[in-house]
Amino acid sequence: MREQEHFEVLDGLRGIAALLVLVFHISEVFTGGVPARNVLPHGALAVDFFFCLSGFVVAHAYDHRWAQGMSLGNFALRRLVRLHPMVVLATLWGAAVWLLDPYGSPAHHVGGGQLAFTIGLALFLLPYPTLPDRGNDTHSLDGPTWTLFQEYVGNIAYALVLHRLSQRVLLALISLSACATLATAWHYGTLAVGFGWGHMWAGFVRLAFPFLAGIWIRRALPHLPRHRAGLWPLSAMLLAAFALPVWAIGGSKEANGLLHAGLVILLFPGLILLGAHSRIPPRTLAVSRLLGRLSYPLYILHHPLIYVFKDYVARGNPDPTIVAITAVALPIALIALGWAALRLWDEPVRAWLTTRLLPRNKG
Repeated sequence: MREQEHFEVLDGLRGIAALLVLVFHISEVFTGGVPARNVLPHGALAVDFFFCLSGFVVAHAYDHRWAQGMSLGNFALRRLVRLHPMVVLATLWGAAVWLLDPYGSPAHHVGGGQLAFTIGLALFLLPYPTLPDRGNDTHSLDGPTWTLFQEYVGNIAYALVLHRLSQRVLLALISLSACATLATAWHYGTLAVGFGWGHMWAGFVRLAFPFLAGIWIRRALPHLPRHRAGLWPLSAMLLAAFALPVWAIGGSKEANGLLHAGLVILLFPGLILLGAHSRIPPRTLAVSRLLGRLSYPLYILHHPLIYVFKDYVARGNPDPTIVAITAVALPIALIALGWAALRLWDEPVRAWLTTRLLPRNKG
């Protein structure tokens, strides 16, 4: 298989997953965060799907470069150029929305020094003390950035250790991390954890299995079964997984934890394997590429306005008709925001940085 091959179906799936996250978070506003009432009860598991995709993509993009002598510094630059422009924008966007939110609770204020400290840590994706009115999130300016922190952890592990490991050793680590995933899911009755200070450790568990599995799948891809499925069947499978009812057999939370573990350990790697072996027809290619390009800015920028919408519903004494109209209009506005950020910030900044920091002769 050619190293330069591009997996268009996986690009499209990443975009579909980002759209489903958007639906999940908007639905949370009306359900009080109760998964059983959400239209996508398991939508939080899109994070685990993204981690698996990330492991696959990192191995695909960089395994051969390590073999050709790529340096640690060059790898770090490439990943920073790819990921960090949107981190900067998301941090500034989250801070602006925090300051301008007209519906925050009476506790919704901090001193200038604390806010500057928060923004400084957020620019490096480091966890910081939770801002008032934002639960117990480790990244409360913009919730989804906690997953980017984990993404960086995975990339550091890949650069320092994982790219050197044999498939056999990777399988051993995958087995151990699958056991940790099962134990965590059993303990909490869910894998929708890791974003808050009280369960931050679980974020590393959530990263481990899918990221390692994605790396292993990419390396083993030529030898794995070549079953295929198109973008839309795979998208329907992902949607169906997120829309399954919450399992609470006999009132036991552990049943739902086992469902989550099964989706992460079995279904998501299977979807990525099917997508990697699939090809996309020309009529769907443009849509798939657009979804792939939009996925990252949409995912990382959408949540601050969800905070405002949540505060509006809770404290703005809203008219039900206005709430309904806003719930329909908000996804359109957020998609437009993601597209504008992609075209006006992410792609131009990455192109500028690539030209100056990553000349072609550096590999």
